[in-house]
Amino acid sequence: MTSDRADLAIRLVEERARTGYTQADFASKLGVSREGLRRYEVGERGFPAEFLAQAASLGVDVQYVLTGIRSTNVHATEFAATPAAVSVGENNRGNAIGVVQHGANIQQIVTQRHITRTVAEVKPGDIHIDEEQAVTLRALVDKVVETEKRLKKAPRTHQSVWRALNAHCKVTQYRLILKDDFPKAQKYLHTWMGRLDSMASAPVKDGDAWRKRKYAYIKINSKDDPASVDRYIARNFKASSISELDNDQLEQTYRYVAGRKNKKRTSP
Repeated sequence: MTSDRADLAIRLVEERARTGYTQADFASKLGVSREGLRRYEVGERGFPAEFLAQAASLGVDVQYVLTGIRSTNVHATEFAATPAAVSVGENNRGNAIGVVQHGANIQQIVTQRHITRTVAEVKPGDIHIDEEQAVTLRALVDKVVETEKRLKKAPRTHQSVWRALNAHCKVTQYRLILKDDFPKAQKYLHTWMGRLDSMASAPVKDGDAWRKRKYAYIKINSKDDPASVDRYIARNFKASSISELDNDQLEQTYRYVAGRKNKKRTSP
């Protein structure tokens, strides 16, 4: 996989997340298989003009995907990129955006309105979060959305979770989250997951995933004194490992560790 294709793939994933689509929903809207979309998103295959034209109709900033530069107007983009290009023209029905690629037919998206958007300059790693931090936040948002789907009758969508995170960090898009605010954003999503894990239905509906998250939390937050957890479960449940605990016992152990963590944080 070339670095250029890898960059295109990363930006495609960013745009899918920004527009609020899951991988399955995005693939369905674009008329490709989920496996086909996965190959585009990991850079195994280059995407054709028809794919980009359809993606633009879903709100994807095609200019950004191809060049790394945000367009000031997603509906009327003017740029050139090799081997693909986007042409902008006007006809009696409104503005037309066409994605052109060598050997491919021209496809046009006709819009009725001309909307001007002001886009703030993103400076990853300097002022704003870097790519590694962005990937971490995308993974956490995906985890929140998937867990919401398993546990709630009216789950929050990707778009809704991103909107809540952006509002919490006082930005209009997650790539504008300040580098110094990355811990704040990460904590917000971890707290969201904590609320979901505390739902009465979580152990039943989320099964193994729920237990694995509890294991991970307990181990990470008892690194300073792992023997304290061993003593706790031996004294209270006559067990020698957290894997032996049932769901109620595991939840009690989780709360014990969380309580110890909070005590340390508030101690003078």
